Amino acid sequence: MADGAVNFLLDKLTNVLMQKASLLGDARDEVEKIKLELESMRSFLRDAERRKERSESVETWVRQVREVAYEAEDIIDEFMHYKSREQFKNGFKVVVQDVVNFPKNVTKRHQISSKLQKIKAKVHEVYERSKRYGFDQLEEGRTRNVASDRWQHYGESSSFVDEDEIVGMEENTEKLLGWLTEEEPRRTVISIVGMGGLGKTTLVTRVFNNQIIKRHFDCGAWISVSQIYGIDELLRSMIKEIFHTKQVPIPSNLGSMNYRNLVRVLVDYLHQKRYVIVLDDVWSIDLWSKIRGAFPNNRYGSRIVLTTRNGNVAASIGIGSHIHHLQRLQQKDAWSLFCKKAFWHDPEHMCPRHLQPLAEAIVQKCEGLPLAIVAVGGLMCSRSKRIDEWKTVFESLNWQLNNNPMLERVKGILLLSFNDLPFYLQHCFLYCCVFHDGYPIKRKKLIRLWVAEGFIRERKGMTMEEIAEEYLTELILRNMIQVTETNDAGRVKICRVHDVMHELALTTSEKENFCTAYDGSQSRLEGRIHRLSIYKTGETIQLSSTISRHLRSFFVFPTDKCSSFSLNAFSSKFKLLRVLNLEGVLVETIPSTLVELFNLRYLNLRDTKIKELPKSMER
Repeated sequence: MADGAVNFLLDKLTNVLMQKASLLGDARDEVEKIKLELESMRSFLRDAERRKERSESVETWVRQVREVAYEAEDIIDEFMHYKSREQFKNGFKVVVQDVVNFPKNVTKRHQISSKLQKIKAKVHEVYERSKRYGFDQLEEGRTRNVASDRWQHYGESSSFVDEDEIVGMEENTEKLLGWLTEEEPRRTVISIVGMGGLGKTTLVTRVFNNQIIKRHFDCGAWISVSQIYGIDELLRSMIKEIFHTKQVPIPSNLGSMNYRNLVRVLVDYLHQKRYVIVLDDVWSIDLWSKIRGAFPNNRYGSRIVLTTRNGNVAASIGIGSHIHHLQRLQQKDAWSLFCKKAFWHDPEHMCPRHLQPLAEAIVQKCEGLPLAIVAVGGLMCSRSKRIDEWKTVFESLNWQLNNNPMLERVKGILLLSFNDLPFYLQHCFLYCCVFHDGYPIKRKKLIRLWVAEGFIRERKGMTMEEIAEEYLTELILRNMIQVTETNDAGRVKICRVHDVMHELALTTSEKENFCTAYDGSQSRLEGRIHRLSIYKTGETIQLSSTISRHLRSFFVFPTDKCSSFSLNAFSSKFKLLRVLNLEGVLVETIPSTLVELFNLRYLNLRDTKIKELPKSMER
């Protein structure tokens, strides 16, 4: 996420330098230098981030990069506001005011100029520190995410799942078997699409190992693709598996063959056979176009099966393909799977009656995600049958997901999807954390918020809202956001984030200082918080001056405990606020100081008790 903060700032600086260069004046060189330093830093920042888990010093440096990017953004915003205000001053009255306020203006100008100098020096210092500690001297071939590597071949282990642990897959199994064995002679591609942990690999493994499939096809291969792959290596793996299974001698020069020769070997062997190939865990949208030539369309009824989290991958196959969107487990099946894991020692896998309400709440939290159900069930089977112990685990599921080694697999696999997002989509996804888990998010509202925050990258010929809608579609296709309601035209109306993914995203968001959620459990909020979402309101909220000065977004959500809420204690301290959302909160007045928030782009007062706005709002 540090590279996301840097990329976001670089986009902003580029925009300032191109469109508002006249406002910069003497500071243009300073801003140019900050931009150049950040660009140099970005060249190896991503690789340093991938090594965070390996080195504490690297993690510290990455955090410093992120914080200096946030700080630079604050100063640039303040500076541009000051220069804009100066430019638009005119008239005799204003000139007289300027003469009267000359000492104050000189002081203000000096303060901002000094801040710009300091941030330039700080950016340079952070960049130099990376070179001093050798973070830019990355070893060849070590560009992969260590945490991701740990889970990239997880799919292969699904072949060893006990059959009695598989529930709720009968209908999916029958459909996949039907597509594989239907009489259609043309080579057909079958895509199984769904979010991480939904059981795509388990389903395909179950079918691939079925004796009906073994008898129906002449040969086959199972290849785990994952996020990191090389086309040549992929083809070599395929040749090895097909030849080994059929006890055919593997070419002695296989390791030195180029792409063309590898394709020829496969085509020569497969062109008169009915084959089935599984490409598990495909991420790249162009993978099929690169390897399709290796699979002859010989009209013997051959099949290619691929699993993916990204709907775009499946859609890119085109004509001659089937797409099956895997759904979450129904409540009955989810409960059955949980009981099999949590109460495995009981012959009937029965949940004790006194634990049933808590057990049902835990299953509900998993929202039909088999990966989470199996992992949490395994965690609970080691617990005693005391209600207080189960309650403690349930209330700390967020902590458990991020810290308990037994749930590490869930975290690792689900975060692969997040890490695969480009930085601008990472920002948009993490922004969903401002809404508490299960909250129905309206499409129009989310799009307006993304635009107001500046997350949308301009594109010629399109409005910001149209681009934002494309972002939302991309996140839905990647199974990061779920559609819960559509309008009459079939467009998304309401969406949400899966509870387990929300918990992991919230932890990532708070760790990266992107967004903080407050539910009243903390005694006091401290530090530099950029986006704050409050789920428990009242007069007891304490925001330090540091928080108020740096806050970019402020959300207050009504709760049953909420009786009233006042902005007066906060609004005068806000300085850089872009978003203020008070929808449904029983706020009665808006202070006149709100108009002084020069950065404010989004103000939501729907369903409040406000009857009129201050006259100053006319400005």
